[in-house]
Amino acid sequence: MLDIRWIRENPGALDATLARRNAEPIADKIVALDAKRRAALTKLQDAQERRNAASKEIGKAMGAKDMALAETLKSEVASLKDSMTALEAEEKKLGTELDGILATIPNVPLSQVPTGEDENDNVEIRRVGEPRQFDFAPKEHFELGEKLGLMDFDAAAKMS
Repeated sequence: MLDIRWIRENPGALDATLARRNAEPIADKIVALDAKRRAALTKLQDAQERRNAASKEIGKAMGAKDMALAETLKSEVASLKDSMTALEAEEKKLGTELDGILATIPNVPLSQVPTGEDENDNVEIRRVGEPRQFDFAPKEHFELGEKLGLMDFDAAAKMS
């Protein structure tokens, strides 16, 4: 998964590399979603800070026998707790959505990688030796494993 900080700092670079992979630009959407998530997180942290400060003030008001102020602060703390639940849910929802998008972004290719439609456009840099030529049709590893009794795909599927 790509680092969100890198995407924030280089949205144009992300879109350019995605274009090289024939993918749609998505940096603006990611940056906007990240900004919403960060704003929700800031609101949540501000509410937590105010709740903590109000809780301390309740103790001071109770010590000073100012019950009216203490009750006002208690209702403020209760209100803050309710709003914090909603803010936590919003931040979590936005974070999950952002993580879902980030998980689908393909890796960024190096600048040396040629642009192409698929693997057929790759460039062969060097070849070591010659590919083996067989006088029979080679089998895949799973075909050999099943035939030799070394692999049990039904049991593996049940286990996973």
